[in-house]
Amino acid sequence: MKLVRGEIAPEPEKHIGFIVIGNGSRDEKIMRVLLARFDDKKAILMLQDRPSLKLEGSIAHASYLVGHYGKDVLIVIDREHFDGRLLKRLLNVYFSEHKIKRRSGGFRHIEVKKGVREANLYIAIMGAEKAIEEVEVALIREIYGATVEPSDEAIIRFLKERGLKIYDLIEKAGEDKLMRAFPSAFINFLKRWARDS
Repeated sequence: MKLVRGEIAPEPEKHIGFIVIGNGSRDEKIMRVLLARFDDKKAILMLQDRPSLKLEGSIAHASYLVGHYGKDVLIVIDREHFDGRLLKRLLNVYFSEHKIKRRSGGFRHIEVKKGVREANLYIAIMGAEKAIEEVEVALIREIYGATVEPSDEAIIRFLKERGLKIYDLIEKAGEDKLMRAFPSAFINFLKRWARDS
């Protein structure tokens, strides 16, 4: 799947939904490479203009997208900015109806309604304790067997010494390694979304 910035997909019939990034441009770059691993003919649109919306901004933006377009929305957010109780309140505020279909560790599937439009809202929560950097060090551990501190500086230093970027690891990792680094329910969802849309 291609992550495309803007309102127009290269081929509108291949636009399967939207992505909302809750935490910065690094997450966007990682999602761009990860999505490309699954059916590169389909497009996921990203309309947000600022990179870090946190939970409330992400839910508000998803509500706008569902109400305006009636298409599925995937939110990617770091665990440090995710709060289950706050999510419940925000769903009540921003959607006229919602029903949680799946709750599996770092992944949520929620059927939502905004006005007359219905869609699926998916939330992928990155990191075991804090952030997507934990996913990055898990990929390093999976591919190189090395233990690296989950900080931007340590990750960049490790990869630079090998002439790599984190995107190289995502492209190189087999599906089993991706399943152990990212929430496995999220990887399974991406496979289904690409296949069934």
